[in-house]
Amino acid sequence: MIKHIFLAVAGFTSVLGAAHAATVTPVKPIDHHVCMALYAPDDVMMDTHHPISFMSAPDSSASVISDASVVMAVDTVEPQKNGYALAMTYTLQPAWISTKWLKPYSVVHPGVTCTPYVMSNGKLGFDFKHHQH
Repeated sequence: MIKHIFLAVAGFTSVLGAAHAATVTPVKPIDHHVCMALYAPDDVMMDTHHPISFMSAPDSSASVISDASVVMAVDTVEPQKNGYALAMTYTLQPAWISTKWLKPYSVVHPGVTCTPYVMSNGKLGFDFKHHQH
């Protein structure tokens, strides 16, 4: 009986330890970047054959890096080129995104601000703050 209790406590502790170790927190805001959101009709957002993509260059014929994320960090210093804005992937790599479906995060989600951050796992993340009216 005591052996079973010990194993249960050890198992519970290991689960809690794993959950605690997996906590990712914002470390440093990313200078010269703002949060933008994809804002497209459902048929565009759900099109798995032609997803909105991060591109390797500001051109529709450039190679696709990955599908775009719904929220992204967009550079405020680099000028737009050919209808594309410089953004970054979750691994902090540069990528170009068409501005056709981009809107400021606060326009798509009124009352919520978003700040791009480098997270404790070294990847892109966001700090969202809800504001009361």
